[in-house]
Amino acid sequence: MAEEFQNVLNTTVSGTFELNHTVERVSFFKTLVETSKIRSAGQTRLGRFFIKNNTRDGYRLSIASEQKGVLSPTGTSINRLDGEVEIPYNLTIIAEGEIGVGIDVDYSHLSNDLTADEVTVLSTAGTVVSSLTDAEFSLYVDIIDDSNILEMAGTYTDTLTLTYEDL
Repeated sequence: MAEEFQNVLNTTVSGTFELNHTVERVSFFKTLVETSKIRSAGQTRLGRFFIKNNTRDGYRLSIASEQKGVLSPTGTSINRLDGEVEIPYNLTIIAEGEIGVGIDVDYSHLSNDLTADEVTVLSTAGTVVSSLTDAEFSLYVDIIDDSNILEMAGTYTDTLTLTYEDL
């Protein structure tokens, strides 16, 4: 918008400049399951998840274990006729990419941690996040099997639920 004044005499004139700035909100969460089969002790990559977020109030990611951090006997094994016992496991998350400044992270959770209703993996540290999160995460289950329980008869399951919350 242009304003032009000629021959301004004994009066006041003004012109205006309007300012604006717009950045679209990005709040994205995606999971990719690669396997549900635990074939041996040690680490198994269950899959990946992706988070993109550019909101100043941030976000939260939590994990809940249906069986409270153990592979629990199921199906015919639920009656434990062959001596089946729960198999504890730990979770590890490895991040690649950028985590926003102002986001707290906790990438390692022991079996005992998962007895809670949920564990927090990523959350807003204070009141303001000051940079973009754009990252890919790999989710690993780690089973320490000193007693060779994975070689013994039984059917075991658990379900992990990842919950993303834009704040």
